[in-house]
Amino acid sequence: MLHTSAPGSEATSVGAYKGTKALLLQLAVRLGLAGAALPVALSVTLMLYPVWSWLERTTGIESVGHSGPASWCYMAVWVPMAAALLLPPLWRLAKALLHKPDGHADT
Repeated sequence: MLHTSAPGSEATSVGAYKGTKALLLQLAVRLGLAGAALPVALSVTLMLYPVWSWLERTTGIESVGHSGPASWCYMAVWVPMAAALLLPPLWRLAKALLHKPDGHADT
């Protein structure tokens, strides 16, 4: 049987696979942490109640109702927290998937 790949290409692709697998595992862990950040975001949003009240008074944007902060306030706190947890491994994963080993032609 003819072997058409370059010498050492198997080691490169296996190494890239292992690196990608580690990044996917880290992404899964970070996704779990983003879910676990929900209670933290809830408590931070409630602690920011005076800020939401001030924002409503000064801008007129509905921020505080009779039952607490508006739902967009919870999202305004949780989304940056989740992004801070998820974006670094997503960035590394994208770089790893787009990385082409040196010396190999695009096919």
